[in-house]
Amino acid sequence: MTWLIVIGVVALIGAIIGFFASKKGERGEGAATGAAAGAVGCGIILAQIFMWGIGIMLLILLFSWLFG
Repeated sequence: MTWLIVIGVVALIGAIIGFFASKKGERGEGAATGAAAGAVGCGIILAQIFMWGIGIMLLILLFSWLFG
């Protein structure tokens, strides 16, 4: 559940930045684009951290199997 909160907070920050960085008539679109970009970017980073963790865990299991 914590990773969903992290993604939500990053999406909110991206929406705020997108809202204030857009022109007056395009603020809703800018906020939506910023939120989507923030959420996707954060999700990709969390997925990479998860994959690195799996790789390290498999390496530890391999060494445990070989030398344990």
